[in-house]
Amino acid sequence: MGTGMKFPRVAAIVVALAFCAGLALAYAARPGGYGADASSDPTLTSLPRRKAGIADLTEYPWQVQLATRADGNALPLLQADAISQIELRFSDRSMMFRGGNTHSMEYRIDGARIVPAHGDSDGFAMTLAGTAHERPRAIDDLLSAHLRPPFDYWLEGSGATQRLYLTGADGTRFILQTQDAAYGAKAEQVSLEAEPGLRACAVGCAALAAPTPSCLSVRKLRWVKYMPQPASDWFLLPKHAFDGRRSDPQRRQLLDTRHYPSLTGQACSLGVYVVDMVTDFDQIPKVEVHGNTVSATAQHDAQP
Repeated sequence: MGTGMKFPRVAAIVVALAFCAGLALAYAARPGGYGADASSDPTLTSLPRRKAGIADLTEYPWQVQLATRADGNALPLLQADAISQIELRFSDRSMMFRGGNTHSMEYRIDGARIVPAHGDSDGFAMTLAGTAHERPRAIDDLLSAHLRPPFDYWLEGSGATQRLYLTGADGTRFILQTQDAAYGAKAEQVSLEAEPGLRACAVGCAALAAPTPSCLSVRKLRWVKYMPQPASDWFLLPKHAFDGRRSDPQRRQLLDTRHYPSLTGQACSLGVYVVDMVTDFDQIPKVEVHGNTVSATAQHDAQP
């Protein structure tokens, strides 16, 4: 008898829990958002929306963090992942999404909207560089289908951590953050020439350890008429100062980087160099400057 009564009670508990779970899911999926109620949680604060001018849009490169259809369903291929992010750059006249190819449109600001600069424009035009890889082609298909101007837009926050919101004519919404958001500060663009081979060094916050072959020999470059010229003496950077794409330490290479100040605030830190592009140096034209070319061999003082 006792055993027979136990099962109905357990079934009733399971049904009750399932009902509560269903209510929770329905609440989280409501059109207004995903469950957080700022009025019931004093620690939640929403950032005020603000209008943006051309100067605000062009100050940073932007990256898509979230893309959703008009019905709120995500567009997964357009969202940030460990492989890549969809990039948006504004100039004074054009806005360019970079997926597999570049999707660009000349634009103007019309109140709280971004509209085509020419009223009879069909919107975005795509470059036809082409790729054999399936994922970039699928991204291009989605961008072509969902980039529908005009866009309602606004900004939240300020500086490197601000966010840009775009809602297209078909209801597609893009939430973007600055390229610098993950590092908390605006980057300095730095081009580096890296010598082949690793050097023993004692620099940065690991300097108390015995010197080991873990540093690249580099120097800064500047660009004149699209060609590189030396802009500093040679110096050493430990491999742990680099983030982003990986270079080949056995080849002479050009590293296009973004340099950020220390994330930890330590005085010994050299900051972070995020490598955006790596190019073998023998593919780049050389320019002679004061008798030295950018292919000159690095000279270093002996490490202690």
